[in-house]
Amino acid sequence: MLKIFHAPRSRSVKLVWLAEEMGLPYEIKAETFGQPSAEFLAANPCGAFPAIQDGAVGMGESPAIMLYMMERYGPTPLALRPTNARYPDYIQFLIFGEASMAAFLNPIVMTQFMAPEGQKENFTTGAAKDMFKRRLGAVERQLEKSGDYLAGDFTAADISVAYALGFGEMLGLSEAYSPKVLDYQARLRARPAYQAAAAK
Repeated sequence: MLKIFHAPRSRSVKLVWLAEEMGLPYEIKAETFGQPSAEFLAANPCGAFPAIQDGAVGMGESPAIMLYMMERYGPTPLALRPTNARYPDYIQFLIFGEASMAAFLNPIVMTQFMAPEGQKENFTTGAAKDMFKRRLGAVERQLEKSGDYLAGDFTAADISVAYALGFGEMLGLSEAYSPKVLDYQARLRARPAYQAAAAK
């Protein structure tokens, strides 16, 4: 059975949400930030969330794990195929949620929680916040083009971007979210699979 190493509000929530949407059996192995178990490190030597163990397969990069889960246990409508006209939007935003949104928030978290007093606000954190906020415009423009979701119907791309939006909200950046983006975020959070994942 698929094992997901999980801590609430970490990137592993994307994997739990995806498994819930797919109706995929999985096991959660609870972990604590900064205290990875030996089993966690065997699956992902970086020691960073997320990680999975699926038989002999260990992985630790969230977009790659999402693609693996959908290919290994699909087919699923959450993963568009290259023959689908909306495939470019799907694959773009599946990666965009992590590489162009959530990744910019990592130095902000590290600085806010680990930097000495007097260094918690600096050029790097300000630049990271600005880059994240600029990326919100791409999400809004895509919603204007696509409707309720980023690639037509709901897909794993929406899970990827939703996590980044939640991460930004946790860091106090949601005042930059437009009404369209806030409506989109609320629509995603109303999904039963999201609510099941958030409760883990």
